[in-house]
Amino acid sequence: MKTRGSGKGRRKGFTLVELLVVIGIIAVLIGILLPALNKARKAAKSTVCLSNMRQMGAAWQIYLNQNKGHLPYYIWHWAPPGGTGDLSDFVWHGYWIGLLSDRGVQSGSVICPEAVEPMPFSPSTGAGFGGVTNAWNGFYQTNDTGIKIDASAVNNTPDASKKGYRVGSYGFNKAVVITTKNDGSIDPTSKQWCTHGGKGATFNNITGIKPSTEVPLFFDSVWIDVTSLNNGTQNSDGSINLNSPPSDFTGTHPTATGNHEYRFLINRHGKGINLCFADGSARYVNLGDLYQLQWLPPEIWKRGAIKNLPRG
Repeated sequence: MKTRGSGKGRRKGFTLVELLVVIGIIAVLIGILLPALNKARKAAKSTVCLSNMRQMGAAWQIYLNQNKGHLPYYIWHWAPPGGTGDLSDFVWHGYWIGLLSDRGVQSGSVICPEAVEPMPFSPSTGAGFGGVTNAWNGFYQTNDTGIKIDASAVNNTPDASKKGYRVGSYGFNKAVVITTKNDGSIDPTSKQWCTHGGKGATFNNITGIKPSTEVPLFFDSVWIDVTSLNNGTQNSDGSINLNSPPSDFTGTHPTATGNHEYRFLINRHGKGINLCFADGSARYVNLGDLYQLQWLPPEIWKRGAIKNLPRG
């Protein structure tokens, strides 16, 4: 007769060695899978960002269709012609984010999934600048501008009566729109498409911007726009050496001032960023190839691969 708990059928537990082997195998699998999962997560975020760019491009095309191709004016911090109307409402709708918001671009579409949280402080590079993993923050800007009415709360809606400020992860190529002098006329000396583009005179229509498939409009950036690009020096092979290249790809301002290329030379999506172009299309471009795009009119912009970017 068998006693309780005895006999050949008694079940054995894991030995310590077996348990350690299983834990080791699990650790190895995690080590193999985790980089792949992180890579897949980043790829998904880049895809969402590119989708945002396409939405912004569609809204841009709607604006142009509604205005017979007339390029928008650059609105930032001044009253409408004649000084009539509410300044807050005017700049809220007139700045590029307002133009898009009025045409169906939701608040999340100006925020890259890799840079959702706004910068919690104002860095020395500028009032409210963002970074690779932080959105720019309108809280630190002047009241009654395109990204801030007041400091009450975030307001990424078309409703200016809610007051507040905007946050975002993208920038805009200011050379594409029309910047006027105080008297309302176009400044013929400005480095903009409306004063160049092979026209020999000022123009105001999208048809003058060519090739529109190569002219950046919206893009991953640590600030709201770029207005002063350093084209650098062109080598004999057509490549470009930046005169003041950034020391890294974090969006930090280089030693020289006035060069805005550091704002988009960031490793937000690997070693590249997403862009929307003047024709409404969108695509990913490696950092080294960004100067092969037509940021400014051909007579003032030399296209070529950037050769002296930092490593890493």
